[in-house]
Amino acid sequence: MLKSLALKLPKVCGLLLCLLGLFAGCQKKDSFPKQEQVLRLNIPSDPETLDPRKGGDRTSSIFHCILFDGLMRLDDEGNAVQSLAEKVDISKDRTVYTFTIRDSSWSDGSPVTAWDFEKSWKDVLDPNFPAKNAHLLYPIKNAEGAKTGISSLSEVGIRSLNAKTLEVTLERPTPYFLDLVAFCVLYPVNVEVDHSRPNWEYEVGSKFVSNGPFRLKEWKRNNTIVLEKNPHYYRADQVILDEVHFSMVNSEMTAFNLFEKGELDILGNPLIPLPSDAIPQLMQERKLQVYPTGATTFCVFNVNQPPFDNANIRKAFSYAIERKEIVSNITQLGEEAALGAVPPVLKKYENTAFYEDGNWTAARTHFAKGLKEMRITKEQFPTLTFYYHTAELQHKVAQALQEQWKSCLGVKVNLVNLEKKVLVHNLNLGNYSFALHLWIAQYKDPMNLLERFKFPENVKNYSNWKSPQYAQLLTESSEAITNKERYALLQQAESLLMDAMPIAPIYHWNAAFITQPHVKSYGMGSLGNGFYDRIYIEPKLNLPYEQELTKR
Repeated sequence: MLKSLALKLPKVCGLLLCLLGLFAGCQKKDSFPKQEQVLRLNIPSDPETLDPRKGGDRTSSIFHCILFDGLMRLDDEGNAVQSLAEKVDISKDRTVYTFTIRDSSWSDGSPVTAWDFEKSWKDVLDPNFPAKNAHLLYPIKNAEGAKTGISSLSEVGIRSLNAKTLEVTLERPTPYFLDLVAFCVLYPVNVEVDHSRPNWEYEVGSKFVSNGPFRLKEWKRNNTIVLEKNPHYYRADQVILDEVHFSMVNSEMTAFNLFEKGELDILGNPLIPLPSDAIPQLMQERKLQVYPTGATTFCVFNVNQPPFDNANIRKAFSYAIERKEIVSNITQLGEEAALGAVPPVLKKYENTAFYEDGNWTAARTHFAKGLKEMRITKEQFPTLTFYYHTAELQHKVAQALQEQWKSCLGVKVNLVNLEKKVLVHNLNLGNYSFALHLWIAQYKDPMNLLERFKFPENVKNYSNWKSPQYAQLLTESSEAITNKERYALLQQAESLLMDAMPIAPIYHWNAAFITQPHVKSYGMGSLGNGFYDRIYIEPKLNLPYEQELTKR
């Protein structure tokens, strides 16, 4: 018996050792070794601002969502869920929201309070404060009046009842208000720090105070940004990454080559676009992850300058665009031709058509009408300048449009490439005739895009178009009792917008990205937001990218 046990003992010990080894392996995987929890990303340039109140560009928003947190935050589906708001009470008439704020801290250990939110939101509404997205707060009582100098900030419907309670009163019921609160422009800054060190957003280390999953460790302008885990974040135990490293390479192909060498972990939307020439092969090899998102590329017309002060000329240029040809041969991600202004993602995936794609007969008819109204001949029609910003895809789309307008209408269009900041500056000042641009939804509702045309002074109403009837429809939609009534009014407003054609939508986006095999739990919401605080890194196989994919 002892002999039998002795013979079996090595096998038993071997089995125990295997189990212990397996257990240790599991422990190693679950403990996520510190040296491996570094995520490497790339952005084309420095963010314009790290102050969420001043946000307006996509790159800055990426950092605002990583460095800061708000009362609400987006989940994986792009829906607003409670974050720093432990509880939200809404009055019966849907105009008063009372937020109870959970215990949470800034990165310097001081508590986040209702006063931080009140002061931050009122700063955005200060007429002298440089906030590009102040209009997002306009549903709040007297908010628009304060920003335009008609009302005082003390009259705005934002007040702290105590350190943990914020009360917000709206002008009228706003069904999408919590979605607005989830956008990073409504994230707070530390009141004390902002008062004592007004230039805090340009500092690093402990001097940069934020309340999100990460804090700013290092920033070398035009080179790198390093973020580190914020130990004071209220969900710090759920954040596995130790650091996030951002390099700054403006070339899409160079960034792609860095990814293939294993020097970047994620590439694509919303960080930097993938080079269009690489997309077919990536799709064929099933490395590309593609999803619809709330963004649209369009032509914007300056309605205050000829020839696009004429609606028929605007329609002629819009109807001449062959959108399906552009998405099939240039963008290549299976995007939907934009036959309306609002992306399907914001309309329960309904792609409403307000006009026919590539209708050259209608285009030529409207062009003839426009020439007659302008009292000029086709030969007298001016040579136009079409602006677009520096990006490979934008360049290819601009070239396709140039050729389509020439073939359909016989007009000459010169293309001028501008840096994105310069382009947006010209659009804001009205120093353009027409241009290629895009918009990306900030919250999950059609109003996000439609409201930009409610007032000509809106900084993102680049065309400066206005219509009292259109503005009235949007106002009525907020007062609608049912969602069906509300969406019917928004549909009428979009129809009116597309009939006036201050913009010519081209395609609604499908966003795409690629990741290294060791990157886990990376997800994108329907608004194109990357959830970087949810990522973790598995131990790398130390093999080339192709072999790692084969192993997966």
